[in-house]
Amino acid sequence: MSLPDSTAIAALAEEVIKPVFFAFLDIDGGAVRCNTSGADVTPSGTGDTDLDTHVFTGINAAFIDIGEVAYRQGGSESVVATLSGIPELDAVSLALLADPANWRGRDARLWRVIRNAANVQQGGYHAYYTGRMTNLEHSADETGQTISVTIESYLAVFSEASNRTYLSQDQYDAGDLSARAAIAIANGNYTGAVTGSGYAGE
Repeated sequence: MSLPDSTAIAALAEEVIKPVFFAFLDIDGGAVRCNTSGADVTPSGTGDTDLDTHVFTGINAAFIDIGEVAYRQGGSESVVATLSGIPELDAVSLALLADPANWRGRDARLWRVIRNAANVQQGGYHAYYTGRMTNLEHSADETGQTISVTIESYLAVFSEASNRTYLSQDQYDAGDLSARAAIAIANGNYTGAVTGSGYAGE
């Protein structure tokens, strides 16, 4: 997470501010870029390759809900971003969302800019949350379709338990037969012959 620049910080002290949020979801086959200004915006000159030259579709802020970023020891907590009022998605888009391989573990980024009462941007883009998508839910009703994405910080993702055990050691070192030997001994095979454990791993 970066901090807002000095111009944006000064603008935050004004009586009227108009924040605009930008979101990027790296969905394989159909990346999502949107902003809450209600008008399409193409950032340039920021030096951020995820921003520059890309069109961020304008969506009414009433249809976007981005959870508060809370920090704790070990990193920030997960953030939920919800896009609602979306027109009916075609079959291809629905298939992309239905397959977790297209989004799980892929990048998601959030930025914010500050505009003053005259709707003039004050300062640059503030990258305030970057992480990976861990959950995505899709629903629909009479008002349109809704996509809700849970984003975990990189630190939280990397610190999760791997759920691997020594039984899967030979997946990483083909010559390491210690797990099979341990299984053989546990099963009363003291002849020195190594038998298969039947463990397929993750």
